[in-house]
Amino acid sequence: MNRRILVINPNSNEAFTAAMDRSVERLRFAGGPEIHCRTLAEGPFGIETARQSQELIPSLYRLIEREKGNYDAFIIACFSDPGVVGAREFSAKAVIGLCEAGVASALSFGERYGILTNLDDDINGELRLLRTLGLEARLAGIEAVGIKVPDLVDTPEVFEALLAGARRLERRGARVIVLGCAGMTPFVQRLRQETGLWIIDPLMSAVGLATATV
Repeated sequence: MNRRILVINPNSNEAFTAAMDRSVERLRFAGGPEIHCRTLAEGPFGIETARQSQELIPSLYRLIEREKGNYDAFIIACFSDPGVVGAREFSAKAVIGLCEAGVASALSFGERYGILTNLDDDINGELRLLRTLGLEARLAGIEAVGIKVPDLVDTPEVFEALLAGARRLERRGARVIVLGCAGMTPFVQRLRQETGLWIIDPLMSAVGLATATV
């Protein structure tokens, strides 16, 4: 029987889920695990606050509980890693969060890494998460690009905001940049070309890790 990985988009934005599905297509291969992407319908349209992140966790747990017999690994595709630790307590299957997977990957590519995030209000929460995970020591900084999650669409203006944030992180000493939102996935290659820096897409890191695990 084929191994199966479930990528859960914890917000209710179906366009984000479709973009994730297109992104992980490059990691699908003959004989490899099936990779399914699903939207958490009960989630907010965009996860912008700690409260939103916490409120979706019960629905997330119910989904994993229902599907734990059907999948061999779960990816919670939000950079705040909502519910990851708790889900690991009741699921015997691997549960992987984007922040932990993305930053762990970044540490293999450079001495100091930076994170691009959406809004200034996101920064403190991400710092708390990095401290909890023990991943803060090599952080060069976190830069907000001033774009809400639902507004991360593929336009020149959005790309320029991401590029400017990447440049600011480079000036702060970052040699690797982790994208702090799954909605930034479509911009990976262009950011790499424009900056010459390693750009880590945490969704790819998480799916790669899950693939190796199963």
